Amino acid sequence: MSVVAPTGRTIAERLGVSTVCFRHLELAPALERIAELGAGAVDLVALRGLCEHICPDGETGKLRRAAATVRASGLKPLALNADPQSFDEQDAAVVLSRTARLAEFCATVGAPLLILPGGAFEAGAESSSAGDVTTRLAQVVEGSLEAATVAQRCGVRVAVEAPHYLRLAATLDLADRLGAQLPLVFDTSHVAAGGVDPAEAFSPRAHQIAHVQLRDAVAGDIRRAIGHGGIDFARFFDAAESSGYQGPYVLELETHNSPFASKDAEVTAARTALLHAATGNGHGGEEDQ
Repeated sequence: MSVVAPTGRTIAERLGVSTVCFRHLELAPALERIAELGAGAVDLVALRGLCEHICPDGETGKLRRAAATVRASGLKPLALNADPQSFDEQDAAVVLSRTARLAEFCATVGAPLLILPGGAFEAGAESSSAGDVTTRLAQVVEGSLEAATVAQRCGVRVAVEAPHYLRLAATLDLADRLGAQLPLVFDTSHVAAGGVDPAEAFSPRAHQIAHVQLRDAVAGDIRRAIGHGGIDFARFFDAAESSGYQGPYVLELETHNSPFASKDAEVTAARTALLHAATGNGHGGEEDQ
């Protein structure tokens, strides 16, 4: 299953910012800050209990108002990162109903991708029996494939974020079991938190990956500002680009104990560092988009 659609665009042209970076703000001011800091594209966020810029339950009135706000911002939506609940924790009909409304929202604002979770939150997949994990992964796959069919009617694709260090599909092995049937969203911090080099993990899976989220990490900690963890982003970009990936990269700074005095400073420093890392190996393009 190939999800790569080569465009020839540089990393600078494909680097967006997630609204989760400004989850302390309402949607409109968050979008304003992102635009003022120089980004032209965004991931919109509907993550239950963490950042509900977009309503994760798909309430029609809230989605309508959010869509108007997004369109007025002038920013290009790359994806909606959503948690309508996972198919292994909620009745499938409920999740599908929410997913259908979120897909309609994506179509309305021009976001081509709807990101769904790779299983429910838990301490780690190792805490469940092998049989339980297999059953739950099957529920996630079955439900997500049905969601993909529903979303396709709106012209929207569905991908699953995996691995996710805090969810059922916490490891690369479990993510691969999802990726055999579904496009994946690759988050560098979740891979690194599991003790794996994102550059080494990416290349064998490049054909499965539809979207990349960028945050720094160390083993066991997914919430580090760029440059304050253990990820070599120049090496990662080289691996991703050399493998043929031409999709979006999105800065997703949901950090704890940030060394920066403000979120504006953190996002600005992160974008500069990432573009410098990309430019250093010839993949970046102009830093001042």
